Amino acid sequence: MKDNRELADSNSKFNQLETLKLPISNISLPTTTSNLQNSNLKPNYVEKSNFLPSANLPKWSLGVIITFSLFAVILIIYLALPNQLGFTLIVRGAPTGSDILIDNVSRGITLPDGSTKVTYLKPGKRLVRVTREGYNEFNTTVTATAGITESIIAQLVALERKNSLPEAIDYNGQMLLIAAGEFILGSNNYLPNEQVEQKVYLPDYYIDKYEVTNGQYQKFCQATNRSMPSNPWWDENYFSNPNLPIVGITWNDANAYANWANKKLPSEAEWEKAAAWDAKAQRKRIWPWGDNPDPIRANINTAHPSPINQYSSGASSYGVEDMAGNAAEWVDSFYQAYAGSQSTDTNYGTTNRVVRGGSFRSSFEDARTTRRFYHTPDFKADEVKNRSWLIGFRCAVLASDPKLQSFLKQPINK
Repeated sequence: MKDNRELADSNSKFNQLETLKLPISNISLPTTTSNLQNSNLKPNYVEKSNFLPSANLPKWSLGVIITFSLFAVILIIYLALPNQLGFTLIVRGAPTGSDILIDNVSRGITLPDGSTKVTYLKPGKRLVRVTREGYNEFNTTVTATAGITESIIAQLVALERKNSLPEAIDYNGQMLLIAAGEFILGSNNYLPNEQVEQKVYLPDYYIDKYEVTNGQYQKFCQATNRSMPSNPWWDENYFSNPNLPIVGITWNDANAYANWANKKLPSEAEWEKAAAWDAKAQRKRIWPWGDNPDPIRANINTAHPSPINQYSSGASSYGVEDMAGNAAEWVDSFYQAYAGSQSTDTNYGTTNRVVRGGSFRSSFEDARTTRRFYHTPDFKADEVKNRSWLIGFRCAVLASDPKLQSFLKQPINK
């Protein structure tokens, strides 16, 4: 009986719960924020989205969003335009100041490396002209499609100009004219301190055809009450021959001689142009005479210097002799990295002076026209003790130098 009463009580409670059930259709749920605001129900079940802009953001934020969107669209269009509008042309090798004309219209932007970049060229065949005063005009055609980059090398040959200056003079020694113009200093093919190649313009100047000789230097010593150097260990009678190149003199000695002779030591660029540059071919030479190491053209890898005018077949394109081998040569430049070079050397600075050309003891590698050596302005103690002299020099003078101009105006020199 007890069990029956408990069952009856359970059924009674269940019926009461059933009575409390409400049909779901009778409950109205808020579906929007405005409904929630007007509803008495607490919207605990509605979560705020992190991906939707908040209604509480300041008004200016919409402007920022629009501006950013416009910028993104413009950037995409900008990146896509080159491919749609045309092709790009890179012109290399043209002399500084050249004018690049595409279909006879001047175009282009000069890049840091000296090349010229022309953008948005109409696809198809384009006429390219490169002009520069003092050079023959360069002409070619380029055919390309949109979106690509083409590159050409413009080879302009310098015109032979009428120069009123004499090609050769005797100005305290025979000197040869190195006509004004650009040349390529340095080399990218060899040692780091020879890099980077760069175009350099030099005005008209003269340089000694031969290295300064014992006889010439002795006249300087007599005129200035100086002493001749001591004979080198490899020849106790060396200075008795007036036609051998002077050796055993410091940079300061060489500079003093040059000033006395109304000249100067050549700069490193002046020395290299006279030794390496072929003005007609507009190219560098590895050695003064050309690109092949020829032992009959220079006094290299021997035991003794040779008198001047013994290796005329090894002259440079300008006719300057003994710029490879014989005596190494002081120049008027500090040993420093070239402009734009990444080369590092603890010996760079404003102490060491550059020495060029190699000596009679050098290899052909060390006698290249772009090879650079350095030395302190004075000789080291062991060099003085051993009299191991290898360095001489030659002189140069600018054509515009007032003293030279006065000399050239003399009737006998016209």
